[in-house]
Amino acid sequence: MKLPTNEAFINEVQVVLENIAVRGEDDGERFTDTARVDAIADCLKESQWRLYYDGKLAKVYAHDDFNPTKPVVVVSSHVDMVARRCYADCAGQTWKGSFDNLITNAIAVACMRNGLFSPNTLVAFTGNEEADEGFGGADEVAELIDRKNLDVEIVAVTDVTYEGWADGKAFTIENVLPEDDENAQRAMVAELKSAVADIDADPCVIEDGDPDEAWEYDEFELPCCTVCMPCADDMHSEEGVVIRSAAVGPYSQALAAIAAHCRNFV
Repeated sequence: MKLPTNEAFINEVQVVLENIAVRGEDDGERFTDTARVDAIADCLKESQWRLYYDGKLAKVYAHDDFNPTKPVVVVSSHVDMVARRCYADCAGQTWKGSFDNLITNAIAVACMRNGLFSPNTLVAFTGNEEADEGFGGADEVAELIDRKNLDVEIVAVTDVTYEGWADGKAFTIENVLPEDDENAQRAMVAELKSAVADIDADPCVIEDGDPDEAWEYDEFELPCCTVCMPCADDMHSEEGVVIRSAAVGPYSQALAAIAAHCRNFV
């Protein structure tokens, strides 16, 4: 895994944020305003990533060298949001903005553009995560996996969290599933900790966290976890949340490391 210098990568994420800080919409059935997913597509035009699945509530990208006959990793990042205001203020050591889930959208795009994900990673930008009875985007991705008969080793969901903020963590690992098999869950936790050991020797791991897309992928019996960016303030407010700019590099490394380490999860 080749990571650009931390400063260069943070600048890359800022550029992406500036371009995708627009509010998309969905009605639970389809995207009704495609501004966010269109902006993401524009950011990936000059990359080696192409739209693999153009769904109603999910846009899934594959690398030019993607091989569907080989084991696959899925990175899933929801693009819908609760607040009406969408913005990113990236001045100083703390950034403030509509980062649920704009920040991990931008990081996923920056990772794709900088070659941090292996060619056999599918990256899904999904809608309908924030709805009361949502996860329609995750459902579409899971159904695509089944229809294409893909051998998925792990689904790494991205989101923000309040956990780990007070301890200065750059990332947390939450919702390590399946939870109904304690031995499998324990083994996955061990592998996840091993994957990020060079980034954080004592990572914050919460096996059973708050609901997010991982819960839905688990319903399809897909091994999964959520890699979260710690934040402060009310994530669903019009003012958004605060994150630490210094966390962007380590968070990205952790996400990429988990995707690269996937062969040990099954």
